[in-house]
Amino acid sequence: MTAETAGVVPPAAAARTPLWLDVALAVLFGLFFAYDVWEVVGSIVQLTGLGLAFSAVGWVLLVAALIAPVASFAAAFALGRRRGVIAKAALYLAGLAVSAALFLTLTVLLGVAGGIVVP
Repeated sequence: MTAETAGVVPPAAAARTPLWLDVALAVLFGLFFAYDVWEVVGSIVQLTGLGLAFSAVGWVLLVAALIAPVASFAAAFALGRRRGVIAKAALYLAGLAVSAALFLTLTVLLGVAGGIVVP
């Protein structure tokens, strides 16, 4: 008995998401993740514009805050490669939530850990 006669659809024949939809989702959510990166860059520029400096701990936290959205997007993209549209959108939304939570956590740690130095 073959897979066709048993009524089982082989994985290769399963309906795939169109490429244009995958690209559209990646670009749409990629813009939100890029905004998170730009938010960190803006924070760095604003704080240095005020005449404040960063300690080594502060730089480590800021670099982690820069890497977090990129890593979250990469993880959501990799995990959603073989999934449907709704699952991909949910993974991207979860990645955005993780990115935002990490940004807020690292921002609070920046102040608590003495990452900002007043010259």
